[in-house]
Amino acid sequence: FADAGLDDSAFLDVVARIEGRYEMRFRDEWLRGIQTCGDLVDCIARHMVDAGDPDTSVDPLPTGGETAVRPRMTPPPAGTDPFPEIGALEARLRGLEQAGLTNPFLRANERVRGRTARIGGRDVISFTSFDYLGLTGHPDVTRAAKAAIDRFGCSASASRMVGGNNTLLDDLDRELASFLGTERATVFPCGYGTNASVFNHLFGAEDLILYDELAHNSIVQGAVASKAGKRSFRHNDHDQLDGLLRDLRPKYRRVVVAIEGVYSMDGDFPDLPRFIEVKRRHDAMLYVDEAHSIGTMGPEGRGICDHFGVDPAEGDLWMGTISKALGAGGGYLAGSERLIRYLGYTTPAFVFSTACSPPNVAAALEGLKVIQREPYRVTRLRERSELFLKLAADCDLDTGSSADTPVIPVIVGGSNRAILVSQLLLERGINAQPILYPAVRESAARVRFFLTAEHTEDQIVRTVEALSEVVPMATRAIG
Repeated sequence: FADAGLDDSAFLDVVARIEGRYEMRFRDEWLRGIQTCGDLVDCIARHMVDAGDPDTSVDPLPTGGETAVRPRMTPPPAGTDPFPEIGALEARLRGLEQAGLTNPFLRANERVRGRTARIGGRDVISFTSFDYLGLTGHPDVTRAAKAAIDRFGCSASASRMVGGNNTLLDDLDRELASFLGTERATVFPCGYGTNASVFNHLFGAEDLILYDELAHNSIVQGAVASKAGKRSFRHNDHDQLDGLLRDLRPKYRRVVVAIEGVYSMDGDFPDLPRFIEVKRRHDAMLYVDEAHSIGTMGPEGRGICDHFGVDPAEGDLWMGTISKALGAGGGYLAGSERLIRYLGYTTPAFVFSTACSPPNVAAALEGLKVIQREPYRVTRLRERSELFLKLAADCDLDTGSSADTPVIPVIVGGSNRAILVSQLLLERGINAQPILYPAVRESAARVRFFLTAEHTEDQIVRTVEALSEVVPMATRAIG
């Protein structure tokens, strides 16, 4: 590829575009050794069809009590690092130091008050928090959490199935269902684990999982863990999804389409009514991850259904977290009475994990009440997000497809450039994290901003002014 003028970054962009075109994901080991276009074509031909596809020829499983024999592997030479991945990470961190860049990750907050955090003994404006509505420090929310500790202690100390359930959790189940407009909801210990567990649990070898190519890692890992077939489709492309379902639906018992209410890298969202049309047409299930849309979308902050005026009964599974706009920690599933009751009795992440802690549950429960009691928070969040986008556009900053959400990327093109922008912002009293390859394409590396209802207009103006200064500086420093 060097002969074609492609450096490593350009090659990875090509790979990312091919992933979208062929509904596949390249594993790192597949890319090693690819030197020519022919090598890449051969790789696509070998791996384009998932092993779960009924049309794929796979080796039969042993029968009659036979034991599967794995091919004999040659052990690595003595002294070889058994985990070269660790060495690769260490080399990348050394590369940052050699480039004069500071590692931007794992910065420790010494204190957080509203949208100001103290880092390294210095107060900075923080754009790194999911606390969209400012509920984590709301006096009613913190008071409820403290009261729950006095009543139940700091931990549930068991899974909900076997002694960890309490009246607060039951109340939160009911309040979530009412807030979302579903028949039933069940609180899980964490959002990531909910996605990672439910796909593997609910869908098997006769099923197919179709997910947006920009779906959260928890959805992808849940699909990978499942014995079901799995394929990605182009981001927010309901037309391509329609074509895939037209070709593939007859081959499977059940097909589920997994999308998100708001995508946390780009700050955009799907055309939910169109996806519902497609899922209806092909008798598929629709699974929507509302981690970043609950509390942020719709006139009342009730999520993407509220935004579009859609009845939640039109979907099948509504997943979300209570760790973002609700100001606590945990996840949930919502939907029909029968399906959610079944998942609450059987999903491994629910059955085998310690339940959400009482203070988290009480905080989320009170947070739901605050959203309804103080609707101005949702309105102010939208106004602050619109202000940031308008000012960024006035300064010719690239915010991609972000619109009508509090997730706003500033795309700078290049991981080292994004790190430098983040570093220069921190020097100016602004904390915003860079998002690097492979989380996004190398050419789409960015600094990501989470807006909240507690950010002031002055803080937003100051931040965009700083961006208009440091982005060109980083571009000149790292071409």
